[in-house]
Amino acid sequence: MATRSTIEDKASTRLRSRGVNFWTQLSLLQKIYIFHLVVILGGAIIGSWLTAQIAEAGKFNIVTFSVIIATAVIFSGAVNFVILKIAFRPFEELQKVISKVHTGNTRARVALTKITDPDVRQFTTALNHMLTRLEENAHVIQEDQRQLQMMTARVINAQENERKRIARELHDEASQSLTAMIMGLEAARQAAPAADAALQQNLAGLKELAVSTLEELRKLALDLRPTMLDDLGLIPAVRWLSRTARERGNLAVNFSVAGFEGHERLAPELETCLFRITQECLTNILKHANASVVDIKLEQFAADALTPYPGVRLTVRDDGRGFDRATARAKAYRGGHLGLFDIEERATLMGGHVKIGPANPNAEAPGTCTIVTLPLQTNQFEVRPGLNTAIPPYTRN
Repeated sequence: MATRSTIEDKASTRLRSRGVNFWTQLSLLQKIYIFHLVVILGGAIIGSWLTAQIAEAGKFNIVTFSVIIATAVIFSGAVNFVILKIAFRPFEELQKVISKVHTGNTRARVALTKITDPDVRQFTTALNHMLTRLEENAHVIQEDQRQLQMMTARVINAQENERKRIARELHDEASQSLTAMIMGLEAARQAAPAADAALQQNLAGLKELAVSTLEELRKLALDLRPTMLDDLGLIPAVRWLSRTARERGNLAVNFSVAGFEGHERLAPELETCLFRITQECLTNILKHANASVVDIKLEQFAADALTPYPGVRLTVRDDGRGFDRATARAKAYRGGHLGLFDIEERATLMGGHVKIGPANPNAEAPGTCTIVTLPLQTNQFEVRPGLNTAIPPYTRN
């Protein structure tokens, strides 16, 4: 008997195993089709038997017919819901993985051991392969972005060094030569006969030309690289920019400072970045904004809930006519003015960000408000790990 029972158990186990293997090899469509056939067949048999029993009892009327129909609909709906819930359960795993990828986890994958349906398994394999390719492409994009940032930083540094060299040569060589020429012209004018009015006038005119040329050279040297930025720091340099803009454009420029203690200095690359961004903003205002009042605020702040790092914030606000950022970008792409790109690129290289928008959207002249926030401890080549499909380069501004 024990031997016969063991044989029957093995046969039953083998039969169940074959049934499970047969069921797992069916596609999702075939499973749903079989489930629906079972529901329809069961409903037909039970409904027919129940109708026959009620009819024989003589209680078949519109009420019992409505109850039978309602019971059949409710039962079929419940069974269908359970069947579809079980059949589509593998897609819940897919949804979880897709959500993880969307939040930046590029290493998330669907475990194939949890997928038995052949069609869904094939789809899952393709999805995992696509995610692997996407992660590889993300690493390539990040590396290209890092190299581009490095090259841009080198170009900017080389540009600043070249500006510094040219400004020094203009100040040390050309300015000294022009100063010597002015002194020589003055000496020649004094040595020339006083009665020779034409000669006196020519020498005086040449001296005035040399003096104006010297003044233009000094302005050019200051525009290229003001020595006060290296010698005195950012705040005196921005004050000089404000004063220059006030003189050149008949502007009311208000400059305020907050969070700085005495003659506190920032890192040289940080000071250069903020100075150039301020210079670019004022240049744009003078050329395009038709503004009358400009407010410049430079503030240093500690870490808080909004900004988890200590940093410095530059705010430049004007009451001009404003501009459309999308239009400015389109012109820049066509080879136009690159000031907006220059501001954003400099801030990005310092690990910061830029916010540009209307200063007063409801006014007839909305103006422009540029807010640049930079961390005090900069990491110029930091690339965010992972993949976030909500930020560039995967979306366009």
